[in-house]
Amino acid sequence: MPVSTPLVVATAFAILILVVAARPLNNSVKPVELDWFKSALSTVPSLRLHVTLNDKNVKIHGHSIFDVFLNPIVSSNNTSIHYDGSSTFIQDDTKFTYVFENGTSYMVESHVSGNASSTWQTLHCLPSIIPFKCIVPALNNVTSIPSASVGGETIKCPKGSLFQTVFSGVEFVLCASSASGFTAYGLDITMTVEYLATTIHHTLPAFSSDISMCPVVGYPTPVTPVAIALLTGRPLPSPSSRKLKAAAPVAIEADSCECMSTPRPCIFFHGLGNPIEKSELQDTPKLTKEKFGDIGDHAPCCTTVKYAVINTVDVGWRNDSLQQKFCDFALSMSETSDLATRTISDTIVVTHSMGGLALASAIANGKCKLTASTSWVSMSAPMRGSMAGDVLQDICDGKFTKAVAGLMDLLGQCPTTIAKQSIYYQNGKYSTPELNAAYLAAQEAYRSNVHAALCSKSYYGVLSKFSPSCLVGGTVIPHKSDENDALVEFQSCLGGLDPDLFGNNYRDRFYAAKLNHADTAFLTHDSFFRDSQKPFKWFECLL
Repeated sequence: MPVSTPLVVATAFAILILVVAARPLNNSVKPVELDWFKSALSTVPSLRLHVTLNDKNVKIHGHSIFDVFLNPIVSSNNTSIHYDGSSTFIQDDTKFTYVFENGTSYMVESHVSGNASSTWQTLHCLPSIIPFKCIVPALNNVTSIPSASVGGETIKCPKGSLFQTVFSGVEFVLCASSASGFTAYGLDITMTVEYLATTIHHTLPAFSSDISMCPVVGYPTPVTPVAIALLTGRPLPSPSSRKLKAAAPVAIEADSCECMSTPRPCIFFHGLGNPIEKSELQDTPKLTKEKFGDIGDHAPCCTTVKYAVINTVDVGWRNDSLQQKFCDFALSMSETSDLATRTISDTIVVTHSMGGLALASAIANGKCKLTASTSWVSMSAPMRGSMAGDVLQDICDGKFTKAVAGLMDLLGQCPTTIAKQSIYYQNGKYSTPELNAAYLAAQEAYRSNVHAALCSKSYYGVLSKFSPSCLVGGTVIPHKSDENDALVEFQSCLGGLDPDLFGNNYRDRFYAAKLNHADTAFLTHDSFFRDSQKPFKWFECLL
């Protein structure tokens, strides 16, 4: 799968480091400040947020630089304000327009082809994928600082004032100039806020009936004169400027991880859905048909990185030949592995989705075994199967008639492939006694051998082109639990492991993440703000 989620440009709107909605802190605002507040709001400008992503491994819809436009909506009595925002991305032949207005978030997906007969557009309601409640406090609680550095680079602010703040646990340094705007510097993002002379309007087709179904995710929040000064470029009224806190110089440094164990060769096995077969291991995942992403420089414990490319369309995880290939490839990685006893040593084996089931079943069937020097890292393994297989069979049999745009893009077309039949849910209506028994054996091997696991409790994930289809999968497929990554439920991924082993921080060996199925295959990127959405950082700090 690709990379894009109906979560409003987590970066972009989060960069809305500003205000979703605001009103004065009436209890603490003095008359002179209230007059200033009303005057400032009467002339509040529209804003352009120019965003630069500093991590070379991170792009939003293929872009590392983009703009977010924000328009102020001021009450008739000039006492409250909220911002509507929009940002547009074009990736391949698809346009993604993210909108936050009237307290709701949504994304419109459309083709950019000039052929009217082939154009289409779909609206997706979005949850609050950024911690809106933290935005206003971030500006309300800025601290004046004399100097700052970010990632070892000194922040220069010759014509403005330096501030430090924390947004959703992430530190930022702000350089504010009353004349031109302000810039927020973080380790992974730089955001320049420019005051605009005219209002910017997004042009989208009428979706009024659909938009009305989207939940409200933004609400008014108290705001201080300091925050309004940053949003308007006005100098603070003297009482407020005297109350502004001052602090020592600030240095924001990267949180990097080094290998804590013995470096070893790494092999990555993708999951279901790749029609290509290669007899040789690959240096990149390009031939996996977007079933695995590139781990890049997030693998400090890997002395070498190889990707297996195996046909996982025409055979399922119980196939003897498929399991043999998994074992043979893994055995080839280290000279200390024993071919005679089929023992895999001194190797890091990484599996995603059905790849985890195939390896577990291979171990259960005695085709190979792992020594203590080998670490098996599993992501999104459907150890009890997936309701995606069941619902696709229902569709192909004419039993599921609900037409939902994007569902077949996620599940594939009829007839149901052998591989998808192999993941019918354990003890479900399409399962068999033989399949149920194979699941039980694989689960036992999984629990006894897996070193670390990532299982997701949310299908929202990070912003990517995969977001629309994963949002559909998470909401339309009749999963047995809302805790799923669009295709695999958290309880299925557990495979009988104790859920208390799992934590929601990327430093947890057993990671209860909030990522969709594409995110867990390293096809997207880490979140900028949430520790529960950092798959790359998790792998980097794991071993």
